[in-house]
Amino acid sequence: MPVLTNEYLSFHPEVPSVFYHYCSVDTFLSIINNSNIWLSDAEETNDYTEMKWLFSKIHETVEQALLSYRKFFSEEVILKSKKLTYQIAENLLNKKAPIVQNSKSFLACFSKSGDLLSQWRAYGNDGNGIAIGFNPSIFEKFTDESYYIMSKVIYSDKDILEFMHSAIDEPLKWAIESSISSKTKELDEMELAMNISLLVYSLWQEGPIYKHNSFIEEQEWRLFRRLQSGNFDYCDGVDDYGYAHFLEGFFYSNEKYLGEFTRGPLKFRSVNNDIRLYFELGFEKCKREIIKEIIIGPKCKIEAFDLKLLLAKNKYIDDIYSDSIIIKNSNCPYI
Repeated sequence: MPVLTNEYLSFHPEVPSVFYHYCSVDTFLSIINNSNIWLSDAEETNDYTEMKWLFSKIHETVEQALLSYRKFFSEEVILKSKKLTYQIAENLLNKKAPIVQNSKSFLACFSKSGDLLSQWRAYGNDGNGIAIGFNPSIFEKFTDESYYIMSKVIYSDKDILEFMHSAIDEPLKWAIESSISSKTKELDEMELAMNISLLVYSLWQEGPIYKHNSFIEEQEWRLFRRLQSGNFDYCDGVDDYGYAHFLEGFFYSNEKYLGEFTRGPLKFRSVNNDIRLYFELGFEKCKREIIKEIIIGPKCKIEAFDLKLLLAKNKYIDDIYSDSIIIKNSNCPYI
């Protein structure tokens, strides 16, 4: 879970007993046959504000915070702080900041609801697909032991503003105060830039769990990982910051094998005359526990018996008489 959101919003959502990944039959077969899910480029979703929605509130929040500082700081200090904060935020959003210039964020998306018409239309091949009900506790244990994040998505503008004020009002005031010499009372602009950079970057890290409220019906949970390329120092083979080279297929020496999961190298595919990046997270070791339910889409022609054969052949269940994975049809009367 994101650290600051947990702290400032007391954000500890109850993990559902099952969450669902809507997909086409082709994608479903790939998941079952290869025992993996894809984490895809977060910038290539159907939401153009993806990863950016939280930051859309930063100007409003900073403006209000700085107005309240007038009794503590001169107008010159406030204006310099404002300019720096906006500039640093824009550099992060536009990938001009060195720390994000070579970064990519990847995610896999799930819904708390397994039979939503909007989800069938958007992600389940217009109702011709499948909703796979995964066991969140498997992912929860995995994320506790890795640099991956599993989180419920926050859509509420009220929660966003509450978080932004909690994360900015006092911390920004401290960032300015600690940049002013106690002896000379002069502002150290280099120190101010560093302090504000750390503050704004910490907010940017929380971005993946905030989305525009028009997507609230999706009831999304997501598995998230940021990947960054660059030359960094390693200590005893462990990458404490989660940084690594894109193409080497690992983050640090042991992350290729993470508990019950394995991580494949970066891959590429063609979509609508564009190149899309993704990597595979394999669950071969836990395949018998990771899927709890399968819902056949309202327009999908697959027979439950054929699914049983597929699952038995791939050793997700013992035999075609097993009920360890529930199979049912959508209740949506969509044609």
